[in-house]
Amino acid sequence: MKQNLKKINIYSNLLNDAVNSFKDFISVKSGLEEFNSSLKDDLSINTFFKSKTVENAEKVSLFEKAVSSSMNVILVEVLKVIIENDDISLLKNVAKHFTLLSKQKLNIAFVEVVSSNEMNSDQKDDISNSLSELINKKIDINFNVDKNLIGGLKIKVDDTLYDSSLQTKLENAKSKLVGV
Repeated sequence: MKQNLKKINIYSNLLNDAVNSFKDFISVKSGLEEFNSSLKDDLSINTFFKSKTVENAEKVSLFEKAVSSSMNVILVEVLKVIIENDDISLLKNVAKHFTLLSKQKLNIAFVEVVSSNEMNSDQKDDISNSLSELINKKIDINFNVDKNLIGGLKIKVDDTLYDSSLQTKLENAKSKLVGV
Protein backbone atom coordinates (compact mmCIF):
# COMPACT_ATOMS: atom_id res chain seq x y z
CA MET A 1 0.00 0.00 0.00
CA LYS A 2 2.82 2.42 0.89
CA GLN A 3 4.44 1.66 -2.47
CA ASN A 4 1.17 2.46 -4.25
CA LEU A 5 0.90 5.83 -2.48
CA LYS A 6 4.43 6.63 -3.56
CA LYS A 7 3.60 5.78 -7.19
CA ILE A 8 0.35 7.78 -7.06
CA ASN A 9 2.34 10.77 -5.80
CA ILE A 10 4.96 10.40 -8.52
CA TYR A 11 2.44 10.10 -11.38
CA SER A 12 0.17 12.90 -10.16
CA ASN A 13 3.14 15.21 -9.52
CA LEU A 14 4.44 14.55 -13.04
CA LEU A 15 1.08 15.58 -14.45
CA ASN A 16 0.80 18.58 -12.14
CA ASP A 17 4.31 19.78 -13.04
CA ALA A 18 3.36 19.74 -16.72
CA VAL A 19 0.18 21.75 -16.22
CA ASN A 20 0.83 25.49 -16.36
CA SER A 21 -2.56 26.89 -17.31
CA PHE A 22 -6.23 26.29 -16.66
CA LYS A 23 -6.55 25.11 -20.28
CA ASP A 24 -3.80 22.50 -19.72
CA PHE A 25 -5.53 21.40 -16.52
CA ILE A 26 -8.88 20.89 -18.25
CA SER A 27 -7.18 19.00 -21.08
CA VAL A 28 -5.40 16.58 -18.73
CA LYS A 29 -8.39 16.22 -16.40
CA SER A 30 -10.80 15.42 -19.23
CA GLY A 31 -8.31 12.97 -20.78
CA LEU A 32 -7.97 11.15 -17.46
CA GLU A 33 -11.76 11.07 -17.06
CA GLU A 34 -12.25 9.69 -20.56
CA PHE A 35 -9.63 6.98 -20.13
CA ASN A 36 -10.95 6.01 -16.69
CA SER A 37 -14.46 5.93 -18.11
CA SER A 38 -13.35 3.66 -20.96
CA LEU A 39 -11.73 1.28 -18.49
CA LYS A 40 -14.83 1.26 -16.31
CA ASP A 41 -17.49 1.05 -19.04
CA ASP A 42 -15.87 -1.25 -21.58
CA LEU A 43 -15.02 -4.72 -20.29
CA SER A 44 -12.83 -5.56 -23.29
CA ILE A 45 -10.66 -2.45 -22.78
CA ASN A 46 -10.42 -3.14 -19.07
CA THR A 47 -9.53 -6.79 -19.65
CA PHE A 48 -6.90 -5.88 -22.24
CA PHE A 49 -5.08 -3.38 -20.02
CA LYS A 50 -5.22 -5.61 -16.94
CA SER A 51 -4.26 -8.78 -18.81
CA LYS A 52 -1.14 -10.60 -17.63
CA THR A 53 -0.81 -12.46 -20.94
CA VAL A 54 -0.43 -9.33 -23.10
CA GLU A 55 3.02 -7.76 -23.02
CA ASN A 56 3.11 -4.26 -21.54
CA ALA A 57 5.00 -3.00 -24.60
CA GLU A 58 2.09 -4.18 -26.78
CA LYS A 59 -0.40 -2.41 -24.48
CA VAL A 60 1.63 0.81 -24.66
CA SER A 61 1.90 0.61 -28.44
CA LEU A 62 -1.83 0.08 -28.95
CA PHE A 63 -2.68 2.81 -26.43
CA GLU A 64 -0.36 5.28 -28.14
CA LYS A 65 -1.85 4.55 -31.58
CA ALA A 66 -5.38 4.92 -30.24
CA VAL A 67 -5.06 8.21 -28.38
CA SER A 68 -1.88 10.06 -29.35
CA SER A 69 -3.66 12.49 -31.69
CA SER A 70 -6.60 13.21 -29.40
CA MET A 71 -5.06 13.41 -25.93
CA ASN A 72 -2.75 15.87 -24.17
CA VAL A 73 0.87 14.96 -25.03
CA ILE A 74 2.10 14.97 -21.42
CA LEU A 75 -0.86 12.85 -20.32
CA VAL A 76 -0.10 10.31 -23.07
CA GLU A 77 3.50 10.02 -21.87
CA VAL A 78 2.52 9.58 -18.21
CA LEU A 79 -0.17 7.05 -19.09
CA LYS A 80 2.36 5.09 -21.16
CA VAL A 81 4.58 4.85 -18.07
CA ILE A 82 1.60 3.80 -15.94
CA ILE A 83 0.68 1.09 -18.47
CA GLU A 84 4.30 -0.01 -18.84
CA ASN A 85 4.63 -0.37 -15.06
CA ASP A 86 1.31 -2.25 -14.89
CA ASP A 87 -0.17 0.43 -12.58
CA ILE A 88 -3.55 0.86 -14.33
CA SER A 89 -5.33 0.08 -11.05
CA LEU A 90 -3.86 3.30 -9.58
CA LEU A 91 -5.30 5.55 -12.28
CA LYS A 92 -8.43 6.65 -10.42
CA ASN A 93 -6.34 7.75 -7.41
CA VAL A 94 -3.77 9.43 -9.66
CA ALA A 95 -6.58 11.47 -11.22
CA LYS A 96 -7.92 12.53 -7.79
CA HIS A 97 -4.49 13.48 -6.47
CA PHE A 98 -3.58 15.34 -9.68
CA THR A 99 -6.81 17.34 -9.44
CA LEU A 100 -6.08 18.36 -5.84
CA LEU A 101 -2.50 19.36 -6.65
CA SER A 102 -3.52 21.41 -9.68
CA LYS A 103 -6.36 23.03 -7.77
CA GLN A 104 -3.82 24.48 -5.35
CA LYS A 105 -1.22 25.31 -7.97
CA LEU A 106 -3.58 27.08 -10.38
CA ASN A 107 -6.04 28.59 -7.85
CA ILE A 108 -9.03 26.61 -9.13
CA ALA A 109 -12.39 26.17 -7.44
CA PHE A 110 -14.70 23.28 -8.26
CA VAL A 111 -18.26 24.47 -8.68
CA GLU A 112 -21.53 22.63 -9.14
CA VAL A 113 -24.63 24.60 -10.09
CA VAL A 114 -28.03 22.92 -9.76
CA SER A 115 -31.12 24.55 -11.26
CA SER A 116 -34.72 23.50 -11.77
CA ASN A 117 -34.47 23.84 -15.56
CA GLU A 118 -31.80 23.48 -18.21
CA MET A 119 -29.90 26.73 -18.73
CA ASN A 120 -28.83 28.08 -22.10
CA SER A 121 -25.17 28.78 -22.85
CA ASP A 122 -25.51 32.54 -22.17
CA GLN A 123 -26.92 31.88 -18.70
CA LYS A 124 -24.17 29.35 -17.99
CA ASP A 125 -21.50 31.81 -19.17
CA ASP A 126 -22.97 34.60 -17.02
CA ILE A 127 -22.97 32.38 -13.93
CA SER A 128 -19.46 31.10 -14.65
CA ASN A 129 -18.03 34.58 -15.14
CA SER A 130 -19.84 36.04 -12.12
CA LEU A 131 -18.73 33.22 -9.81
CA SER A 132 -15.14 33.38 -11.07
CA GLU A 133 -15.02 37.13 -10.35
CA LEU A 134 -16.78 36.75 -7.00
CA ILE A 135 -14.44 34.11 -5.59
CA ASN A 136 -11.41 35.39 -7.51
CA LYS A 137 -10.50 31.94 -8.84
CA LYS A 138 -10.66 30.04 -12.08
CA ILE A 139 -13.55 27.63 -11.88
CA ASP A 140 -14.14 24.11 -13.10
CA ILE A 141 -17.93 24.13 -13.27
CA ASN A 142 -20.62 21.51 -13.78
CA PHE A 143 -24.26 22.35 -14.40
CA ASN A 144 -27.01 19.93 -13.36
CA VAL A 145 -30.79 19.96 -13.37
CA ASP A 146 -32.98 18.87 -10.46
CA LYS A 147 -36.65 18.90 -11.46
CA ASN A 148 -37.60 18.71 -7.75
CA LEU A 149 -36.14 22.18 -7.23
CA ILE A 150 -38.98 24.72 -7.23
CA GLY A 151 -36.85 27.67 -8.33
CA GLY A 152 -33.56 29.40 -7.65
CA LEU A 153 -30.17 27.74 -7.60
CA LYS A 154 -28.00 25.55 -5.46
CA ILE A 155 -24.35 26.40 -5.91
CA LYS A 156 -21.58 24.34 -4.36
CA VAL A 157 -18.13 25.93 -4.38
CA ASP A 158 -15.60 23.34 -3.26
CA ASP A 159 -17.11 22.24 0.07
CA THR A 160 -19.46 25.19 0.66
CA LEU A 161 -23.11 25.05 -0.42
CA TYR A 162 -25.03 28.23 -1.25
CA ASP A 163 -28.70 27.41 -1.48
CA SER A 164 -30.99 30.10 -2.87
CA SER A 165 -33.67 27.68 -3.97
CA LEU A 166 -37.27 28.62 -3.33
CA GLN A 167 -37.76 25.20 -1.70
CA THR A 168 -35.13 25.96 0.97
CA LYS A 169 -36.48 29.48 1.52
CA LEU A 170 -39.95 28.00 2.10
CA GLU A 171 -38.58 25.39 4.51
CA ASN A 172 -36.69 28.11 6.43
CA ALA A 173 -39.82 30.27 6.65
CA LYS A 174 -41.83 27.26 7.84
CA SER A 175 -39.36 26.48 10.62
CA LYS A 176 -39.34 30.15 11.71
CA LEU A 177 -43.14 30.19 11.84
CA VAL A 178 -43.26 26.95 13.83
CA GLY A 179 -40.98 28.55 16.41
CA VAL A 180 -43.30 31.59 16.78
